[in-house]
Amino acid sequence: MRKALVRMAAVLMAGSLSFSAFQNTLRAESGNNDNSGKEIRSGTAHITGAMESNIYFGNYWQSVKSEDATESNKEPVKWRVLANDGSLFVVSDKNLDCIEYNSSAETVTWENCSLRKWLNGKFLDKAFTTQEQGAVLESLVVNEDGAKGSEAGADTYDKVYLLSIYEVIDPELGFPTDWKAKGGTRVALNTEYTRSKRAMTSSDMSGAWWLRTPGDAKNAANVFNDGNVFVRGGNVNNFIFAVRPAMNIDTSKVLFTSPAEGGKTSGAPGPDAMKEVGSYTGSDWKLTIKDDTRPVFEASVSGPKTILKDGAVKLRYKGASTGENEYISAVIEDTDGNILYYGNIAGSTSADAKDSGKAAIIVPAELTPGNYTLKIFSEQCNGDFKTDLASNIVTLDITISKYKTADRNLLIGISSAIVTAALVTVVFTVRKKKHA
Repeated sequence: MRKALVRMAAVLMAGSLSFSAFQNTLRAESGNNDNSGKEIRSGTAHITGAMESNIYFGNYWQSVKSEDATESNKEPVKWRVLANDGSLFVVSDKNLDCIEYNSSAETVTWENCSLRKWLNGKFLDKAFTTQEQGAVLESLVVNEDGAKGSEAGADTYDKVYLLSIYEVIDPELGFPTDWKAKGGTRVALNTEYTRSKRAMTSSDMSGAWWLRTPGDAKNAANVFNDGNVFVRGGNVNNFIFAVRPAMNIDTSKVLFTSPAEGGKTSGAPGPDAMKEVGSYTGSDWKLTIKDDTRPVFEASVSGPKTILKDGAVKLRYKGASTGENEYISAVIEDTDGNILYYGNIAGSTSADAKDSGKAAIIVPAELTPGNYTLKIFSEQCNGDFKTDLASNIVTLDITISKYKTADRNLLIGISSAIVTAALVTVVFTVRKKKHA
């Protein structure tokens, strides 16, 4: 009997003192969250073409006159998504500038015109940061002969270019199929900046804009203010036509998308920063892109990966960027890859911020027990309509227990009481036999 009691006491003591064993036996079932239509989403698969979706990307002068333009008064640029088929094919929502197709009056192809050089030089540098430029693809631009037989010249490789007369009649891109059709999606408004550079502007601010396809001799095709296409074109050195850039954004560089306004909401930086991600049915998005200029970011769970429901995930990290608007951020995903929570779990904005350290995430009270993916990254958050920058993402698997701290303490207390009682019984039995 004495040996049996000792064995029972040893088992009970092992169970009460080994919390790791306790964790492994409390892996709760997965939750049944409906996470479709979330505000923050990984990648760009949900973004639709034919101008049903829009993104904000880059900054350019818009509401100021050209003589008042400074680096500080640029504004986020809205782009209409024409297609999402491996890259985001976009065209600016408004006519962004007023530049001649070519600096001299001559018969010229897109390959050799001065506007092509300007778009891939000055415009690219003025409109996009170095990191944003890294997300703009150098695309093969197929140049087809004009509608009246003018030769288009060689195909080109460009980061920024103009649409052709054939693209602006493609219904899959969201345009009307008739060149002569007025109104509709071909109508584009001039910005105040564009108008101030003497672009032809109607009373409703609509403007005529260049296409890359050659027209008649010394002409290039364009779209009139009211939306119909002039395939014979206007003089290439004419200053009245506006510029409506197009480009392809590399979707592999897009880590997250969120509503352009108010889409990424975090609590105050710290362990309790995680906020539930709401739903979104709108069509205007901003991007969080991978910044390849950042150091490699590393993170790991410094404690158990099975977390009590009212507990916290403890983390170590290094390789974080520091400075203005810099944070260590996290998202919690369910097993289907839907983002449930987002937050800035540590601030890296102060002058004495370190590129390595510790952080913690308090388990959100509403989170259903189960298995989740935790994604940690170093991030620059730049506000509404502006592109956010992020490091590589570190992916960690965690399990949220259905038990709370009180449950664990109660179990440990009961186990300890049983062990104590068993030991007392053993001692009493031994002493009784000694005195027998």
